[in-house]
Amino acid sequence: GVAPSVALHIPWDATDDWKALKKFAQNLGIEIGAINPNVFQDDCYRLGSFAHENTSVRQRALEHHFECIEIMRKTGSKILSLWYADGTNYPGQGDFRRRKKYFLDCLAQVYSRMQGDERMLIEYKFFEPAFYHTDIADWGMAYCFASRLGERAQVLVDLGHHPQGTNIEHIVAFLLDEGKLGGFHFNNRKYADDDLTAGSINPYELFLIYCELAADQEAAKSVAYMIDQSHNVKPKLEAMIQTIMNLQTAYAKALIVDRRTLIETQRAGDVVAAEQQLIEAFNADVEPLLAQVRTEIGV
Repeated sequence: GVAPSVALHIPWDATDDWKALKKFAQNLGIEIGAINPNVFQDDCYRLGSFAHENTSVRQRALEHHFECIEIMRKTGSKILSLWYADGTNYPGQGDFRRRKKYFLDCLAQVYSRMQGDERMLIEYKFFEPAFYHTDIADWGMAYCFASRLGERAQVLVDLGHHPQGTNIEHIVAFLLDEGKLGGFHFNNRKYADDDLTAGSINPYELFLIYCELAADQEAAKSVAYMIDQSHNVKPKLEAMIQTIMNLQTAYAKALIVDRRTLIETQRAGDVVAAEQQLIEAFNADVEPLLAQVRTEIGV
C-alpha cells in the first residue's frame, strides 16, 4: 500500500515475542516503522524524565530508551522517535541550563547506542503538558541537540507543535538544507495540538510544505513521513484513508509547480507572478492523475 509501515509506542504496543510480531506484520504486507519510547505516563516522570533532578529517574528513562533500541533491531525498525513532555509550569520550578545539560547528557548516551543506518529523530513542542516552559520547545532547540549529537540525529516536525502563525514550510526548508530534517508527524490544527486530519483545516499550508520537499527530492528522499492524529470523531480507517489522499494531493500539486518560471519571477522581483505559480498549482485538479497512479500501483 501507500503507507506500508506502522509505528510502535512502547510500552503501549509491547509484546513478549518481537520476532513473531515482525513476521505477523510481514505476512500482512506491513513493516514496523518508528519506535517511540514513552517516558511521560509513569508517576516517576511527573517532574520530568531526562530533565529530572533525580539521577535514578533519568537512569530509568535511559534504560527504557535502550530497551527501545533493542526492539528496533528485533523488528527491523531504523528510527527511534523521541518526544518529551519535560518542562515546568511555574517560574523557579527548575533551572533551564541545568535541565539542558541533563538532556544533552542523556541524549548523548542514547545516541552512542545508534548503529549503521539507525537514526534518532528529536521532536519538539511549544507547550503542553508544560505551560511555563518546555525543555525542547521549538525546532531550534531540537536542531541544536541534533547537531551536537551527530549525523544520526535529526529533527522531527509535528505540524501541531508550533505557536499560532508559525511558518512551518520555512522551518522545513531550513532543516532540509542543513541535512537535519528527519521526518514529519502529519496532522492539522485550528488552535493547538489538535491532531486533526492532515489538510482538513489548512490545505494550502500542507501544499507549501510539500513544495519545499518537491524542490529538492534528493535531499528529501530519507525523510520519514508519519501520521500522528487522534481519530476520536471520524471512523479511524476512513480518516486514515482521507489523510493519505490529502497528503498525495498536496504532493502532486507541489510536483506540478513550474519551478523554472517560479525562479525567473523570483529573481526578477515579480511578486505577483511568483505567487501565481504556486496558486495555479494549488488550484489544479490532480485527481485524474492520482486515480491513474493508484490504479498503476494497485491501491
